[in-house]
Amino acid sequence: MLVLLCSHVMLNLFILVIIQQFEHYYLQSDNSISNYKNDLVSFMKVWKKWTQDRYQCKKIKENQLVNFFKELGEFGSKEESLGFSEEFYDTGELKKQLLKMGIKINKGFVYFNELLYRCMRRKYGAMKINKKMQIIELKNQIRIFEMGTEA
Repeated sequence: MLVLLCSHVMLNLFILVIIQQFEHYYLQSDNSISNYKNDLVSFMKVWKKWTQDRYQCKKIKENQLVNFFKELGEFGSKEESLGFSEEFYDTGELKKQLLKMGIKINKGFVYFNELLYRCMRRKYGAMKINKKMQIIELKNQIRIFEMGTEA
């Protein structure tokens, strides 16, 4: 039994060393995992600033999203940022982008997990969505189209 346990531990240590060496020498410094970590840190900083005092970091008011995303846009360039910098987006375009994200609002508030999911989904690629979400996306596109014809 002791031999089995020792061999299991040694095997796991050996695998750990191989993985660490691979990460250190073979992965690019700007791989998607490290980019995701950096985006998560910047998202958490802005989220904490906007929600800590009033909502205990649980939710944010819907009408604060524009300013939230403007501040989030200060982290990185237009393509790299999770947010929308004032340098690249005016308020109208920013609102259209927010509608395209399909953020679910619950009684005037947006919760942390929902907003983080939508931000990361926007940046890290399209994914297949179910029929209900496709309908929501189409409704949002109609609203965006209607906003464009009003202006």
